[in-house]
Amino acid sequence: MHVLVDLADPRLTREIVELLERAGHSIERATATADKQFDVALVGTAELAAKLRKAKPAAAIVAVTKLGDVPARIRALDAGADDAFDASFAPSQMVARVGAVGRRAALTPPPIERVEISGCTIDLSAATATRDGTPTPLTAREVELVRWLSARPGQIASRGELLQHVWRVSPASETRAVDVAIAALRQKLERDPASPAIIVSVRGAGYRWG
Repeated sequence: MHVLVDLADPRLTREIVELLERAGHSIERATATADKQFDVALVGTAELAAKLRKAKPAAAIVAVTKLGDVPARIRALDAGADDAFDASFAPSQMVARVGAVGRRAALTPPPIERVEISGCTIDLSAATATRDGTPTPLTAREVELVRWLSARPGQIASRGELLQHVWRVSPASETRAVDVAIAALRQKLERDPASPAIIVSVRGAGYRWG
């Protein structure tokens, strides 16, 4: 596999690169950005994991944190990393976990980038919704909402589920953010926002796509 390594600690970077190269992987030491192509990215912070996850929703991401820093590993996982470990790793285990994450990602179908529903064409990569030939820009949050809902047609998504997976906050948060965002999104997608056919409210349960 081609592994991108973006860690702050030079010694740790050197050790990991040597281990992965001995295991037969090709390595690129570079900043983890959206324009890089890789099979697995190793990053050193939750912030990098979140940034990369937003840019590449299907990316395989592993966080490597400081020795014994459990909160940092938890933050990285919450931010979108697929796995996280610290500098106390056993070499063979680290190589195996990187390989496992890469294999899982390879089996995951690429995210849907174009959705057509009820006369509206949604281009997620371009962040636009087009109806009657007129494109309307979508915010990054609206793109994530569409991506999450459209991937589960006919299923009810609760407000807590959307808070957890789209807003990445506690599903128990007391906020009307979901309802406000859905109302704004309907204005851009629906032919008649007062009678939605794309994002349907399910009383007391949440929202359903289509």
